[in-house]
Amino acid sequence: MSLSQITRGDESEFFVKGRVDGPVANQLEVEVLAAIRTPVRRIYINLAEANFLCSAGIRVLLQYHRKMKAEGRELLVSRTSPEIDQILELTGFRDTLVEKI
Repeated sequence: MSLSQITRGDESEFFVKGRVDGPVANQLEVEVLAAIRTPVRRIYINLAEANFLCSAGIRVLLQYHRKMKAEGRELLVSRTSPEIDQILELTGFRDTLVEKI
């Protein structure tokens, strides 16, 4: 798994590669929390190169999506691989979490 971040102005994008399992979900949560503490208005989680998303990863996405929405900000999944798209569709969270293009 690889996790990297790019911040441009008031937007931050995280690029996740490989499996998002328990330890990776924890790492992602730490990184997202750090980004939330900054003045960014939008956080994007790019899962185009991820191939697995566990329930802990879904929890991180949903929890911080809701937190940022309550603050008038956004956290969205910017891209999905076919595997991640299927997982989000099956769990019913695709429409909530994936950026509308």
